[in-house]
Amino acid sequence: MATSGTGGLVLRYLRKFVGRRSSGEGSDAHLLERFTALGDEEAFRALVELLGPMVLGVCRRMLRHEEDAEDAFQATFLVFARKAGTLREPERVSSWLYGVACRTAARAKVEAAKRRVHERQVMNATRETKEEVDWSDVRPVLDEEIRRLPAKYRLPFLLCYLEGHTNEEAAEKLGCPKGTVLSRLAWARQRLRDRLTR
Repeated sequence: MATSGTGGLVLRYLRKFVGRRSSGEGSDAHLLERFTALGDEEAFRALVELLGPMVLGVCRRMLRHEEDAEDAFQATFLVFARKAGTLREPERVSSWLYGVACRTAARAKVEAAKRRVHERQVMNATRETKEEVDWSDVRPVLDEEIRRLPAKYRLPFLLCYLEGHTNEEAAEKLGCPKGTVLSRLAWARQRLRDRLTR
């Protein structure tokens, strides 16, 4: 049966990995044994050379950005270096590593998405603070919240912030000490901040 197109490409790709020797000195299992039992760095390097293209391919397919794919590739081999000794079936190292690569890339994809959302939010917040606020939308809400303040807090707020009186003038008009006006203004600002940021 002849294969063509994508199907043929997939079969050739699979043969490349399945066709590797599964026993002997250059096998994945033998290299894994040398690495886990002897701490042989050359064996680890050989495993990275043999299995790295598969791992990088998984990471690239799952992640849009090359930097993210490279980070996931490195993270996969860090997991491999730490947990290689726990493999129950050393001859299935490529299958195990494929699973680790998939999980690592999936986590990296979620983290990258969160990072990009956060970056967008920061950029939007920065842009919004630079743009003028459309006060026609804000005024009615602000007026309603000011109206809801108890009178002893609302009156100093109106006098100082909306009518433009100084704290001393407001204290004189209200017949109370300046310190009382200041504390009531602070309370009113905090109450408005709490209500308007809900």
